[in-house]
Amino acid sequence: MKKKSLFSLLTLIVMLVVLAACGSKVNKNGVPNILKDKYTGYSKLSGYEYPFIAGGDQLIFDKKENSITNSKGDKTYFSVIPEKDLPPATKGVVTSLKSELKDTENFTIIISREKHPTKKQAEATYQIALSAGGKKIRVIELRRDYAAEGGYYDFSGESE
Repeated sequence: MKKKSLFSLLTLIVMLVVLAACGSKVNKNGVPNILKDKYTGYSKLSGYEYPFIAGGDQLIFDKKENSITNSKGDKTYFSVIPEKDLPPATKGVVTSLKSELKDTENFTIIISREKHPTKKQAEATYQIALSAGGKKIRVIELRRDYAAEGGYYDFSGESE
């Protein structure tokens, strides 16, 4: 009888662990699990920083090291930042995009040449919007204090 109870308890524990792991929407770095490894797409304008270039491009996301690499091999590191930690100007841009972000799984990242960048090391901020279960992506530059080319980086792509 004790063996049966112990076996039932162990089975229940294993099931709870498996369910908890499957139910997680984000990894330990705050990156949604539906983010795919590669997206091919287009942005009319380049971003202020690499690796975000104008024209057709492929963005490769490495969720283990939190990096983004473009088709030319330019790499940057990113960290997910909660909306509550955004500066007021950046939060205002995100708010202005709410209607465009509706029905997407979206999150804000800061980028830097440093691994696991902090807010102090941030070179820029971007909004990532995922749709169709992560098969489609939109990467929107949140910097609004320049418009050298008359606009901002706005990449739309699909996973392979």
